[in-house]
Parts: sequence; C-alpha cells; structure tokens
Amino acid sequence: MSGASPRGTYLTIADALRHELDAPSATRAVLSESGVQARFGVSRTTARRALGTLAEEGLIEPRKGIGWQPRQAEGQASEPLHERILADLAHAVRQGELAVGDAIRSEAELAGTFGVSRGKVRQALAYLEGMGVVTAVPGKARQLSADPKPAREADSAALDSTRSVE
Repeated sequence: MSGASPRGTYLTIADALRHELDAPSATRAVLSESGVQARFGVSRTTARRALGTLAEEGLIEPRKGIGWQPRQAEGQASEPLHERILADLAHAVRQGELAVGDAIRSEAELAGTFGVSRGKVRQALAYLEGMGVVTAVPGKARQLSADPKPAREADSAALDSTRSVE
C-alpha cells in the first residue's frame, strides 16, 4: 500500500492551515504556494489546491505578486500600501525616530516590514514623492521632505480649512 491519504493530501494541508488561521495568535502572514510546498513536502499542484480550498471558504484571498493573505474581516478595508507607509513614517516622526531631512528606511526594509515586493514599495514611494512627503536623492537614500500625515488626517485638515473659508 502506498500510504496515500484517502481524503486527499490537499484537504489535509488545508485543514492544518485552517487551524493556524483560526488560532488567536494567527498573524497576517502571507502564504505562498512554494512555502506550502516546501513545508508539507508536496507538489505545487497540491499546494495550489489546498490554498484554493481555503480561498473558496473565504479564509484567504490571492494578492497579485504577493501570495495569499488572510481575508479582511467584514467592513474592514485593506489600506493601500502608500497609506500604510505614510502612517509608519508619521509614527516614526511622533516617536522622535525620524525628522524632516532624515533618510527613510530602504525599499528592502519596507518590503520586509509590509510583506510586499520591492516593486510595490517603489510604486508606493513614487506616490509619496508625488505628494511631496519624500524626496529621491540620486545616489542616496530617499529623504523625508515634509511632515507626514496619514491620509485621513490630511483629508480632515483640508476639509476644515475649506469650511473656515466659507
């Protein structure tokens, strides 16, 4: 007898991942086909079927260029990456770790922190450059060029100034 699972190996893997996702200590970790493949010693097709099963159940969702992430709770929208980086910069300024003119963390560090590719970080930083929050200096690290305010704070400040004009 080959010892093959009568239930299907992909279902066994899906059960193990489901229990991890349900655990109270579960993180917002990104799941990848290759990671599941290496961890459980199965083929890519089996890993893909296990992840597909969890996606059908609504537990995870595919993220282009990233992998699979646990699905957001109802009513909880996922913030765009540039907003998350902006909030991170604002937090660093409030903590006194960063000031206008200082170099910000590298693309690689930000990619590791937010669990995304360097290309996605580069796009988000380009967006922040357009907002005037960071400046790219050729041959050097990007620098903080203005006091970062999370988008919600900036929107409410703009709304308040509009009301005061009226």
